[in-house]
Amino acid sequence: MEILAPVGNYAMLDAALAAGCDAVYLALKQFGARAFANNFTLDEVKDIISRCHLIGVDVHVTMNTILYEDEIEAAYAQAKALYEMGVDALIVQDLGLIHLLHHRLPDLTIHASTQMSIHTPAQIEKLKKLGVKRVVLARECTKAEIEACQQCGVEIEVFVHGALCISMSGQCYFSSFCFGRSGNRGMCAQPCRMAYTLYKDGQPIPFDQEYLLSPKDVSVIDKIGELSVDSLKIEGRMKSPVYVYEACRQVKMVRDGKKRTAQDMERLKLAFNRGYTLGHMFDKRGRDLMHMDSPNHQGIPIGKVIGFHGKRVKIQLDRSVDQNDGIRFGHEYGCRINFLYDEKGRLQNHIDGYHICEVEVKSKVKKGSIVYKTISYALEKEVEKESKETVRKVNVSCFVYCDGPSQPLICTMSDGIHKVTCVSDQLASIAQKHALNKETVSKQMHKTKDSWVEISEFQCTLSKDIFFPMGIINALRRKTIAALEKERTSVHCMPEKPYEFQLHIGRNHQIYIQDLPESVADQTKNVTNSYGIAACLEMGFEQVALSIEMTPDQIQETVLAFHDRYQMDAPVVVDIYGKIRYMIMKHCPINTICVDGKRQNCHLCHIHRFELEGKDGRRLLMEGNPDCFMQLFDETPRNWVMQIPAFQQWNINNFFVYFVDESPTEKDEIIARIHSVLH
Repeated sequence: MEILAPVGNYAMLDAALAAGCDAVYLALKQFGARAFANNFTLDEVKDIISRCHLIGVDVHVTMNTILYEDEIEAAYAQAKALYEMGVDALIVQDLGLIHLLHHRLPDLTIHASTQMSIHTPAQIEKLKKLGVKRVVLARECTKAEIEACQQCGVEIEVFVHGALCISMSGQCYFSSFCFGRSGNRGMCAQPCRMAYTLYKDGQPIPFDQEYLLSPKDVSVIDKIGELSVDSLKIEGRMKSPVYVYEACRQVKMVRDGKKRTAQDMERLKLAFNRGYTLGHMFDKRGRDLMHMDSPNHQGIPIGKVIGFHGKRVKIQLDRSVDQNDGIRFGHEYGCRINFLYDEKGRLQNHIDGYHICEVEVKSKVKKGSIVYKTISYALEKEVEKESKETVRKVNVSCFVYCDGPSQPLICTMSDGIHKVTCVSDQLASIAQKHALNKETVSKQMHKTKDSWVEISEFQCTLSKDIFFPMGIINALRRKTIAALEKERTSVHCMPEKPYEFQLHIGRNHQIYIQDLPESVADQTKNVTNSYGIAACLEMGFEQVALSIEMTPDQIQETVLAFHDRYQMDAPVVVDIYGKIRYMIMKHCPINTICVDGKRQNCHLCHIHRFELEGKDGRRLLMEGNPDCFMQLFDETPRNWVMQIPAFQQWNINNFFVYFVDESPTEKDEIIARIHSVLH
């Protein structure tokens, strides 16, 4: 199983390669779902692809945001540039981009992003029509669902370590509508990591924890042996090189049949953790899934605040601490230890556990607070050293021969796929004293310590009484390695094809209330451009519900572009009334707080009115769906009923209405108003 590592900068790349990853995934400045990561330029990605391909590591580039009509061609141009650089795969969310690449660059490998919320074989079968070769399954998938998807004939990739979104992948609009930062555009404000109060029938429920939507980090590293997927993915393009190194190293250990030690687990906790859960993959629920005390990195506990000395805090240590370590007091204030003192006030760079230390702080700290180590300076330096000194090697076979005087020395190297042959720049002379022997040639050819080559098989055939200077043999070695390097990093692309796609669709004017039929691609497809509409039709849908994130202007631009390209009206469905569903999740805060967290059809959300209130005073309505998945809704509906005539001018005549807690009278009034506007 491939180990796929997150890379957000060059230090993380070095760490991933040193730890033994098989592939990395990264993003450019545009169209990646981590818009606030450093990310890379095209030139940098070209360099990374060459460097990784040289040592047999694949490079996947994420282009996993939704794309609006005015962005799709720029995204295609970027994808084409990456294809011509030799990228191994693009991880894509937008159906329109997948469709366009499938028709114009069919040789480019496309992986369906986890943002597409894929968790069933039926969804995969539709994606296969668009040429998708691998699916990154939604993080909500159970082990049984993963196994069912493995039967579909595409590669399967799953997250085995890292942050867990509480919302179903790609179906969170909370940040978009409440903070103007779309999670589907890579700009999530992480409202799930904020504090909330749960209200029941208008009254707050007393509860000693605030972070009711903040899950633990998923970690199934020790369960890898129970999986048989194609790729083991590690989340974390915005984390540290230490995190990348430790996560990759430990996933590789377990994949290769070794067991992690307690020290290994502690190192990974130090790198980053919010507590760990086996997640939805192993059906963890309630408190087993959530970390409601804090949304922050927990580190490991190392002591307790026992007093104060001026601006310094006195800490009774349970574990050792170093100068430059990062620490946090309770769940609040954290800092780096710039100056570390022993209990006599003397500066130290290390203090052992079970001693007292003092550190300076710039914020109030409570006596009795637990002190956590969140950054290990020693571990940082260790990983930095390993990243610099580790040289990944590729096993090659080497065959050297010379037929006699006045003949060249010839070297052939092969990595099992590529094969090159080079000749010396000088011909053999007759030996005057010592003839060249196999041992000497072997010794010179094996001088590959500073290169990516490891000669695992060597053969040599030499004529008697010939001689070459050592410099000629060394030059031939370097020349042959360079030739093999060129072969390993060369790129072979198929020509771009013209876009040719024919559509034949019928007219169908409809008002859909509450539910969409299976013939309609629903809003979870996040269709935001005209190629996305075509993609859904290619997959077998008859109509397409446009994304709720689109504005009327964007809808107009999309349907007009569709008409111009295909010479027919876009068969789209537009939401005209309903409370926007910000989030849908397997976790149920109501059941966790009020019952036992097992989420077994308690029906409380249908008996009482529950709301979540944030620190900003905004409240969200909570209601479970028929599958007992919790949904969060805006309390105020979006009402576009009076814009129906404008939509009709763009030949849009299919509309969707969704009710949450409206009374029968309110429902009748809204439907009557819609019909009056239509007629």
